[in-house]
Amino acid sequence: MDQHYHPLVYARLQQIFATSDWEALPTYLNSLSNAHFRTAGYLIGERCLSDVPEEVFWEVALQLITWQPKAFTVTVAKAAKVRLLDATLSLSDPGFVRLAASLRKEERIIDRQKLLMQWLPAIPQPEMMEQLFEQLGIHEPRRRVDFLIHINGLPAAFVLLRTLRFEEYDSNYLTGVCRQLIRRASQHSTTQGSNDSLSFNLASLLRTYFDLPDIRGTFSLALEPYELSRLDTDYEVFKRILTKV
Repeated sequence: MDQHYHPLVYARLQQIFATSDWEALPTYLNSLSNAHFRTAGYLIGERCLSDVPEEVFWEVALQLITWQPKAFTVTVAKAAKVRLLDATLSLSDPGFVRLAASLRKEERIIDRQKLLMQWLPAIPQPEMMEQLFEQLGIHEPRRRVDFLIHINGLPAAFVLLRTLRFEEYDSNYLTGVCRQLIRRASQHSTTQGSNDSLSFNLASLLRTYFDLPDIRGTFSLALEPYELSRLDTDYEVFKRILTKV
């Protein structure tokens, strides 16, 4: 039998979701064998949470992550990632606000990290990315950079620039970030066989924006002084400049 499907397990989960009997959910999951528990987790993430109303999604997410974070944090994060991409979930929903409040506790730092690494690549707008950091209590600029430096895409690149403004007087730190981006571009070229021009262009942009003389190399992204003035305030300008090569 398919390890990702069991008709009786799925039927019981559908019944619980249909009646919104959330107190029964952990009780039922606790009664399952290890194999059926794993199947139930897959069914919850891939089927049950795929089209429920937004408030139901966050209610179930809070229930499961609070009850068994090791078993369900990644499951919920993956299900939310799909729905964030198709805009059927919002970080402004009261249910997510409650979940975020529970995750801001110091003992939940691992769960926060798992959620962020799943969700950040799926977020389409910089403002939403900054909102996620705020709601999960990630305020310190270098802590945000620790996440952003591993995320590809234009929204993350823009938020990285905006975040690094708080470190503009530490040229050694900024130089280190640029070198990480260059290494990321190089590693991508080696492992994927294609150019990561976005990371390389971002390193070039940061070098010019923060006037970092120790970053040397052959950069194809040439910036005029007038182009720098709106880079950190206008996302459309930033995108146009970063992708013009």
